[in-house]
Amino acid sequence: MYVQNFLKRTGICLAASLFAAVTQAADVVLIPIDPPGLGLNDPTPVDPLPTNPGTTVGEQRFNAFQAGAQKWGDTLASDVPVFVAASFQPQPCSAFGGVLASAGPTFIFTNFPGAEVAETWYVGATADSLAGEDLAPGVVDSVAFFNSDLGTPGCLENSSWYYGLDGNEAPGQIDFLAVVTHELAHGLGFLELVDFETGEFFFGLPDIYSTFMLDTSTGKLFTEMTPAERLAAQVDSGDLAWAGENVTAAAPAVLGPRPAIRILRPKTLQGKLDVQQASFGPDLRVNGGITGQVVLADDGSDSPTLACEPLVNNVSGKIALIDRGGCAFTTKTLNAQAAGAKGVIVANNLPEGPAPMGGFSPDVSIPAVGITLEQGNELKGAGKVELKLTRDKDKLAGTNDSGQVLLYAPNPFQPGSSNSHFDTSANPSLLMEPSITPGLDAANNLDLTPALFDDIGWVLQ
Repeated sequence: MYVQNFLKRTGICLAASLFAAVTQAADVVLIPIDPPGLGLNDPTPVDPLPTNPGTTVGEQRFNAFQAGAQKWGDTLASDVPVFVAASFQPQPCSAFGGVLASAGPTFIFTNFPGAEVAETWYVGATADSLAGEDLAPGVVDSVAFFNSDLGTPGCLENSSWYYGLDGNEAPGQIDFLAVVTHELAHGLGFLELVDFETGEFFFGLPDIYSTFMLDTSTGKLFTEMTPAERLAAQVDSGDLAWAGENVTAAAPAVLGPRPAIRILRPKTLQGKLDVQQASFGPDLRVNGGITGQVVLADDGSDSPTLACEPLVNNVSGKIALIDRGGCAFTTKTLNAQAAGAKGVIVANNLPEGPAPMGGFSPDVSIPAVGITLEQGNELKGAGKVELKLTRDKDKLAGTNDSGQVLLYAPNPFQPGSSNSHFDTSANPSLLMEPSITPGLDAANNLDLTPALFDDIGWVLQ
């Protein structure tokens, strides 16, 4: 058995097979490592919440963490306890964005009794479960860090943690339970180990997570690629997919129809375009979709099509076409909305797929979607264009045309996010996307994550 101490970046991967019959639910045990008076031990008094009876900040944090641990304990089977150390620490952050949390395993194992695939890495918790014994006694299986600066000057200043267990966070609040559940999943194996700078496997061996990573543009799994091919595949957005049969089988019951544009006129462009729906604003299925004429936005500035300033041209009752860059997607959409537009299309400024359309604003009341740079140029050069923002009932959001769920693979690579999450094109949003989005019900709905754990070797309850 080979053991590797592994405490780095946001997560790791896992896999295995059943060596001895697993007889009970996994016991996920929280071990606070904050000093007295801080983090999970914060004594600041607070009012109890309807779903969280804690009377201090530390108690409410601890209760929410326990709820996330219990959810995974009720989902996964293991005769060996899973020990998770947790702490509140400063994380990379700015006034408008930042890291909410990071987590990963402390040890990985290969060639242990119960491993299904030889010469392949498994995270500690999975390896313990498959071996039926604690392979690193006295050592925690993973460590999770949560942003202690959230809501302070210079760090997501307009945000705060929500410690309720019901998913009813208010605008500006971030559901701590959803973040905990997400980070625990990384420590349990939702992560790959390929070196993003060289494409090499960790210490020359693949991990099971990466054995399910498929680049459909080449038809190769990561284990079939050269390091150079893996470097190309890890930024192949829209083509990097999960090849596991359990996730593919579960997707139709979880994901909705794929966002799309149906071009009505001119005839030279008629057809459907796949798009990225914004994480804000109404769903494209509301009122059967939006039909209208496309008008290129003009905000009167030196970069008029960015729509970062109030629009000066007539978009009333029309669909505004806007270029990515210069300001937030929500700002662009709100400027078009204020000018009377009934929908927004944002064209990417990079040749890598549709504009990602992230962000949150409760003030947006019109639908917005992202398209590719090439599609944007085609619409701009086509003259009078009429189209419909809708959904394609024959395809699933967040999947390729074969029904395989896409992985997050932006270009350039984003350490800690790329490959180790589901793609943001999924709808409804999934727990294991790179950002926690409003509306996730982590207390009751783990969506496709258990299916992925099933693919890589965990026994489910």
